[in-house]
Amino acid sequence: MGKKDELLDHDYDGIQEYDNDLPHWWVALFWGGIVFGFIYVGLYHFGGWQFASQKLSAEMKKIEDMKASTVAEAPPAATGEEVLLQLASRKESLEAGKEIFIAKCAACHLAEGQGLVGPNLTDDYWIHGGKITDIRNVVEVGVLDKGMIAWGPLLKAEEINQVTAYVWSLNGTNPPNPKEPQGELYKREGSVEAAESANESA
Repeated sequence: MGKKDELLDHDYDGIQEYDNDLPHWWVALFWGGIVFGFIYVGLYHFGGWQFASQKLSAEMKKIEDMKASTVAEAPPAATGEEVLLQLASRKESLEAGKEIFIAKCAACHLAEGQGLVGPNLTDDYWIHGGKITDIRNVVEVGVLDKGMIAWGPLLKAEEINQVTAYVWSLNGTNPPNPKEPQGELYKREGSVEAAESANESA
């Protein structure tokens, strides 16, 4: 038979307590918590285990080190005007540049470059210079005060060249509903001919 409930002699304002044992499950949890605490402190503070924040920091450091080594090993891409004009005449470069443009630039310039938040890229007016090297510089360093981020840290040099070549190729395409001209007039001396000439000299 189980132990009968017994009242303690203690009495407080007519309230009495039973002198019963605690439930076995409660006692097991209590002692289990104490054992777990000793194991936790031993492993994480003295045993070399890492907290989640420490693991995250270590992984992020590995990623940053890998990025740094990749950049250091990668040969710098040529960025001169002649090279960019050559890319602007090559179908494969323009196709690669178009993919990057649609993914990264179309949100502000629309898919055909007619402009939305950003300026129209198909007319002869340019805010930061109309040379192909000027366009590349804007893509690379951005225009932070106008909301355009710098793509230099986010894209490879080759990708920046490709998207620059694609933007250059948009001139005179006359898409629907173009944004009004912004900046200064920069009339090219026959962009297609210049590109072809540069390609022939390669």
